[in-house]
Amino acid sequence: MKKKTFCLIILALVSLSFVFAKRRPPPEVPPIVYNGYEYNAGYTSGLFSGEGLVSVKSIENFKVEKYISVYRIWYNPFMELDVQQVFISKMELMNDNTIRIINEHGNEFYLNLKSYKVQSVPCAATGY
Repeated sequence: MKKKTFCLIILALVSLSFVFAKRRPPPEVPPIVYNGYEYNAGYTSGLFSGEGLVSVKSIENFKVEKYISVYRIWYNPFMELDVQQVFISKMELMNDNTIRIINEHGNEFYLNLKSYKVQSVPCAATGY
């Protein structure tokens, strides 16, 4: 009887650890295929900072042509890393040469597909 009770308590504690996980996995962002290239959302994490980026891959030879930095997050060394990461949550083709990118914090960016320049769109509520 004591073994069963002990096993049930251990099982309950293990299952509770999964319930209180601090972070969900990054959102699935479908790639955008346009003009012979595939644009994929990504995130790279370094020691002091992380970066939301878009990779440009040629459809002809499946080679990554370019990585475009969209935004950078500086990490606080006194906080856990996983709660500071900000992933790209949505990408959409707006017109013939612009991709609209939105991250998990709601920040909006425009990527010009001809010049590969990124423009940050100010938020109406905060002005940033």
